[in-house]
Amino acid sequence: MKARRTTPSEQAELILRLYELRRETIMREARSFVGGPFLPKSDDELVSMVTKGGKQTGFVLQVYGYWDMVCAFVLHGMLSEPLVYDTCQEMYFQFAKIHPYLKGFRQKMNLPEWMQSLEKVATGSPRARKRLGAMRANLDQLTQLRPE
Repeated sequence: MKARRTTPSEQAELILRLYELRRETIMREARSFVGGPFLPKSDDELVSMVTKGGKQTGFVLQVYGYWDMVCAFVLHGMLSEPLVYDTCQEMYFQFAKIHPYLKGFRQKMNLPEWMQSLEKVATGSPRARKRLGAMRANLDQLTQLRPE
């Protein structure tokens, strides 16, 4: 079955609803963790974070699951990629934290499709790749500034 493309006003309503979800109390706490101290340095660290359980594991899975869902909306025509690019800069920053480790994570966890929608959108155009590269460079600088 082919998905129906949404109208611009439907997309605006959906993006506003997604913004409201990002403001939910637990989601704010999860985004604060993923956008802040969560800085895996290898695929093994990412595997460890996702498999250890607990509140921080939940935060990681909640935030990345949210962004993967948003990107699935893009891939299925419910949201346009330019709209997500213009309104979801945070997504690129958070994806830059795991992008270098995705391949190894997927192999080790036997999850070949994990965050596939997010990856397709965040790397799917020249400007998305440029933003992702800039975010990765910012992360590298932040990592150097933070004490171990």
